[in-house]
Amino acid sequence: MTSQMEAMETTADDASQSLSLLSREAEKDHEITASAWRVLREESGYSRLLLASLISGIGNWFNTTAILSLLLSLTGSGLAVGVTLALRAFPELLIGPFSGVLADRLPRKTILIVADVVNMGLALVFILATSQGRVWVVYVGTVAMVVVGLFRSPARSAIIPNLVQREHLLAANALEGTVDGSVMIIGAVLGGVVSGAFGPTVAFVVNSLSFLASALLILSVRVPARNQRLSNASEGKSASQRNRGLYGVVDAWREVWPLVQGSRVIVAVLLMAMLWPLGGGMLNTLISVYAFQVYHAGNVGVGVLYGAIGVGIVSGGLLAPRIGRRLMLAPGAAFILEGVFQAITPQAPWLWLAALFIATATMGAGVGNAAVSALLMRATPEHTLGRIYALMGTLSASVFALSMLAGGVLLGVASAPLLGACAGGLIALAGVAGAVLLWRGQASG
Repeated sequence: MTSQMEAMETTADDASQSLSLLSREAEKDHEITASAWRVLREESGYSRLLLASLISGIGNWFNTTAILSLLLSLTGSGLAVGVTLALRAFPELLIGPFSGVLADRLPRKTILIVADVVNMGLALVFILATSQGRVWVVYVGTVAMVVVGLFRSPARSAIIPNLVQREHLLAANALEGTVDGSVMIIGAVLGGVVSGAFGPTVAFVVNSLSFLASALLILSVRVPARNQRLSNASEGKSASQRNRGLYGVVDAWREVWPLVQGSRVIVAVLLMAMLWPLGGGMLNTLISVYAFQVYHAGNVGVGVLYGAIGVGIVSGGLLAPRIGRRLMLAPGAAFILEGVFQAITPQAPWLWLAALFIATATMGAGVGNAAVSALLMRATPEHTLGRIYALMGTLSASVFALSMLAGGVLLGVASAPLLGACAGGLIALAGVAGAVLLWRGQASG
């Protein structure tokens, strides 16, 4: 009990020191804001990690487009597609608490490599779905890859501060958004072309090879020893304490609670992680509805709107490094901008104007996400970062899934433009709440 109290006191002290450091650094960010090219040039380990994400991300889109086309060809029904998408959201609640603890207890590089190797094999499982009677293979494979991804995700986010200098965190997180948007644009297009021209099997093989390439790249990454004050929570602890830290999930999360209580930044980020998906999940169900029912543009309209989302995310990633000293104010302002433009998107009279509004909205989202991640990495002690990212992901995914379900139900009683306006309003509300908390935290710091 004494050692547990000491750990909680240490975590609370970490929170106080991190908030103080964060406030001082926000004042001088305009002097040290790094360009994306500078980060790629100077942070070789992170550059390889980013390239690995680009390759495996494109492979994932090959997998997604191939699965959707395979399900439609085998079943002729959209129900199978809906079940598959729902299965991707379900495991988060069960896996999130464990994946965050592992990301803080085990070497994060090892987690990433093991996850890629496992995914390399799982990607080939879908080849076995050759008839309607084997659709279950798609469901099982989808759940398995989602579970692996849930263990990989917090480790992937938490390793960034180990590879990037503190003053490069904002630019690095901006690059994350740029790569995500690029992956969406490139992967969706190429995945559809390859799957349509050569069949789903080729797309599944390409996805498997992308994980192999990712694992080899990450294997070559050297993780510096800096910022490892309590790495893996094992320094100064007995073997029995380490075992409790690994398997005692409740104790591991109890250690994080004082940190959350003591940091307005973390509270603000978690609040936005819960509020943003209230609108974001609903919007996820509305994109195709806009294309078909509002603008009567069919599949072409779907492609245009999703392409606009990718362009907006890339633009946000390019713009984010210019935030500089306004880092504490950026998330709230960016999400308010996103909410406003998402609200007016379905009111636009033409498809291309709606696409422009969506691109502007997702540009705001890209800036906001980069700023949120940079703030979180600066405010959170390294040895707890995996759990904080897992908590944020679990909260966000849970609300997102409920919002998607609500959006589907509400479409039966309300128009898409009205729901879009409400969803945009909820996102703007998340921005307002985050802005208030971050502003108060900056003022008190």
